[in-house]
Amino acid sequence: MSGWRDRILEYFQEPLPDLILAADPDGLLLDEKVSAKLSEKGIEVYEYEDPVAFRYFFESRFRKEITNQSLNLLVRVADHSTEHLPYDILQLGQTINFSLASIFPKLSLPIIKQLDATDWDILYQVSYQYLGSNSDHETCDFVLRKVFKVAYETINTEADLIKYLLSKHYRHRKYPPIVEDYLINQLEKQNKLAGLPLENLIKSAEFFYTYLQKQWVEFLNEKKRMPEKVRETAPVNGFNTESPHPFSDPDVRRLLDNLFTEGKLKPVEGYDEKYLPEWTKAGLVIDLLEDEKRRINGMISILKDEVVTAANHKDWMKIAEVYSEMKDLILSLELPKDDQLRDEAKEIEKLIDKNFADWMLKFYGGLRNLPYLPQPVMLHHIPHYLAFRQHHKVALVVLDGMSYTQWVQIRKAIESKQKNFDFEESPIYAWVPTITSVSRQALFTGEIPMYFADSIDRTTKEPSAWERFWENHNVPKIYVAYEKNLGKGEYGTIPSLQQPKVRVAGLVINALDELIHSSIQGHEGVYAEIKVWMKNGYLIQLLEDLISHGFEVYLTSDHGNKESIGVGRLTQGVLAETRGERVRIYKDQTLWEETAEKYPSIKWPGAGLPKDHFVLLSRNNEAFIKEGEAIIGHGGISLEEVIVPFVRIKKNNDNGETRL
Repeated sequence: MSGWRDRILEYFQEPLPDLILAADPDGLLLDEKVSAKLSEKGIEVYEYEDPVAFRYFFESRFRKEITNQSLNLLVRVADHSTEHLPYDILQLGQTINFSLASIFPKLSLPIIKQLDATDWDILYQVSYQYLGSNSDHETCDFVLRKVFKVAYETINTEADLIKYLLSKHYRHRKYPPIVEDYLINQLEKQNKLAGLPLENLIKSAEFFYTYLQKQWVEFLNEKKRMPEKVRETAPVNGFNTESPHPFSDPDVRRLLDNLFTEGKLKPVEGYDEKYLPEWTKAGLVIDLLEDEKRRINGMISILKDEVVTAANHKDWMKIAEVYSEMKDLILSLELPKDDQLRDEAKEIEKLIDKNFADWMLKFYGGLRNLPYLPQPVMLHHIPHYLAFRQHHKVALVVLDGMSYTQWVQIRKAIESKQKNFDFEESPIYAWVPTITSVSRQALFTGEIPMYFADSIDRTTKEPSAWERFWENHNVPKIYVAYEKNLGKGEYGTIPSLQQPKVRVAGLVINALDELIHSSIQGHEGVYAEIKVWMKNGYLIQLLEDLISHGFEVYLTSDHGNKESIGVGRLTQGVLAETRGERVRIYKDQTLWEETAEKYPSIKWPGAGLPKDHFVLLSRNNEAFIKEGEAIIGHGGISLEEVIVPFVRIKKNNDNGETRL
């Protein structure tokens, strides 16, 4: 580790104080690599927010251990000072102050604070080159050029713009809003870009992909009209004819190929490939089965490259998206068991599970403290994110037990029936162990599991916790609704939707989880069951109903699921969820350690869990059930169980453009 993190970690050298009080207004200690290093040093981090909650946890859990010098505790305060901590705590601990201003003293702090930690890595290496003032204008210019590698003065045609946007959105580059606004302002000065929806194209990946899909069709139509002029640089309607079309650039073609492979762009029908360049085939429907097999091959190649280089939580999010598209495609094609593509997909799944488990054991503990803006990272961030967005009415639909792969199937089913829905998707991490009583409860409480230790083995307190969260955010409980056991039979009406006063709705669809647990044919059986369930139309009608009642609609899952094979039953420990079978939770540490030595398993470090929860996880695709028996379970740390979708669902305007 090098760079700005070294300056943080130099404060944590041996001998460590028993109690460290850190003022950290810019979230430097929340970085996952810094957090992992602190964990390696045996430092437990507590986020100070509520003084009453802090006093309870400090007295009941921490004071005795600190007095006995058996614990190193870091109390992080998201403020410039720790002076509002209790006096006795201030006397007991050592105070440290961290700030971005001390690391980047010459640049505009409000802008730097909005950058991602990986952007700080780049900025730290080039900051010595900065000779400007700390003005927003000069900082924006420097960040664009040096961090995001955008020489905006060279973007002076539509072809240049498309090429740049392909790179930005495919790589999920997020700019601070003020930097985006600065870039838009600069590009608006280019006459040849006048009239383009620059703001939407730059700020919204979904808008850009819709725009690009239309441009692809126009490009093919131009080729179709003039087959004798099949040239790599042929102009297309809407693009400036003085410069080559962006699709003629090799880098653009490679990214286009990936977009079609990963499903962000859709291949189109009705074009004769004989009259088109070879490279266009990725965006054409020629032979549906062979096209889809080619896509699977492409995704396997992408995953092989991505898995070996994955270094942070965002890398694994990207992998989860591609893997889920690939697996859904394999299931939809119903390939025979001995098909080579299925074998290759199984091999890449094994590699993903191994590398992801290694990463989880080292870095997962740091995710819980990451900020929920600009996008939530873990399920307990979602309520905070929704509260920040301050929607007049908001509904959170939770499909209990749904994996990202199953969401891909559901999304495609919705798109086939309802053309005027748009989806803003982002992956999000479930809580470990990936069981309902832990992960879904974190979602509805907005808290990490150690804070609901008294109800961690059941979900009965979810309604009151959901109400309490929103009351703490100035929404009285009479305006808050919670309903579960939805999704069965025909859609009728949701009682809470009939009450005009309801402004916040939490809706749990349990039907999917029941289908998954009852399946005896693995994920192929689940795919068939979901296909039938979606034909029933319950989910589409629910989404329509919510939107028609004025709700902003978000959808997620509490955890995914994994096909697993039994390696033998464990008789010790408390079974956390009778149908999960991929986790055991112990109250006794000695029994936990003895069982871990005796049985093939993973000792989970217990990040964010109550102190008396010792978790034993099954490995990869194994389960703690009768040897050789096959199930679909959850509770473990496979990619399919941990990373689930978080989706905002919106309706298009009549012209097909999304309301932003």
